Amino acid sequence: MPFNGGGGGVLTNHTHDPAIPRDGGALASNATSFGLANQSILVSDGVNVQELGIGSDGDNLTNVAGALSWEAHVAGDVLASNLVMANSTTIGDYTQPTSATCSSAGTFTPTYETDFSTNTGWSADVAGIVEINTGANRLDFDLTVSSTDAFINYDMGAGNVSDTAWLLRYECYWSKMDLNAADDTNRVYVGCYSDASPSGIYPAGDALRYSTSPEAAAVGNVLGSVNGGTETKDDQNDDPFSSASTGTTYYIEIKRVSPTSLEMRAYTGSFAGAQVGTTMTVATSAAVTACQYITVNLFAGTITGGDGQQGFISNLQFWNGMSSPTSTCADAIDDDVSTSWKSSSEVNPNIYVDMASATTTSNLALYPNPGTTETEIKIQSSSDAIAWTDERTITWSNLTESAWNYIRFNLLAARYWRIYGSSGDASILQIDEIKVLDAVSDADVRNLHGHIPISSSDTSLNNAGV
Repeated sequence: MPFNGGGGGVLTNHTHDPAIPRDGGALASNATSFGLANQSILVSDGVNVQELGIGSDGDNLTNVAGALSWEAHVAGDVLASNLVMANSTTIGDYTQPTSATCSSAGTFTPTYETDFSTNTGWSADVAGIVEINTGANRLDFDLTVSSTDAFINYDMGAGNVSDTAWLLRYECYWSKMDLNAADDTNRVYVGCYSDASPSGIYPAGDALRYSTSPEAAAVGNVLGSVNGGTETKDDQNDDPFSSASTGTTYYIEIKRVSPTSLEMRAYTGSFAGAQVGTTMTVATSAAVTACQYITVNLFAGTITGGDGQQGFISNLQFWNGMSSPTSTCADAIDDDVSTSWKSSSEVNPNIYVDMASATTTSNLALYPNPGTTETEIKIQSSSDAIAWTDERTITWSNLTESAWNYIRFNLLAARYWRIYGSSGDASILQIDEIKVLDAVSDADVRNLHGHIPISSSDTSLNNAGV
């Protein structure tokens, strides 16, 4: 049955009648007759009308040189930069990058440091045994008397020492290191304790510490982890220090590199100088916690005829929440918000992360550090880490520091993501953690997308786009 299309309407011939009149008259001069197959459509390029059969499930309709056709969908190419997704504020939905590259790696200011020109904050001296000599800027110790059990400590405050990572550095000088003919326990311990008043060889509570002990045949060097009064240790004779280790200033560092690992190293000249002996390591336990007291603890059993050790500690420094005073790029992707990457003061400080392959995504999670002085950042994407595209511009004051911030942008596929300081002034950018939203599936794109683009210059964290 013929259909009369009026007013220039689209002609569809369901009867396959080759003669379709216009307004009841003759076939229009510019009309084309089609014998439409089942589920085909008519499309126009503005000049000509053509019949297009149905494509396969999920195909995209494309226009190549004026010719409309169906094209098989490639994962990740769904209307890139034209769609937005709902904002995910669940950090479990985000993926850890495989690597990070940064413009520079700055140094951290110690959480606590003292040159011992004052004894403020330290517990009372034990005169002649362990005491702060403010006139000489040092902490003196003398372990040449039998039956000594003494300590001095500095309280960092409850909760102010990480159970994950910290670094303790100090300079140490021995004026005496005589082997003890009595071959009895006599140790100078330095480290972090949970016990405010430690007593005995194995104090109550927890401790992470290093000690020297001149014995009958050698100097014992012990790196120990005390958990509830029970010690696990690495015990080395004459390594790194021996009875010959007098008259030289040594640079000693003790660091908790993880909840389950403790290390000790010694150097001459400076902390960048030559290492003395081997690195000592001991497996500790995540149960060793709350070690808030920086402690120098002396204990002696029997000491014969002036044997033992004397000396002093100076220029003590402590960094909380990190095992190195110099940041690394990887600190921003170690899945630990207690560590951070920090740039040097520079124009356009930046860091980019590699997701190993290009994935379609719409969100980045950022954990900003309050140490940042940069005032504006750009979120940028790249396929090759060479050419970068701005996806968002964020005013730093619109971010919440020391918390997860979920930043959305228009849906796209990229492998690399960069946080780029864009104020143009010399400044520091410090970030605890960066993650990228898990790859968005094609099904989610089809079912959950919105159509109002997010501007790359929108400096807020609003929910525009859905």
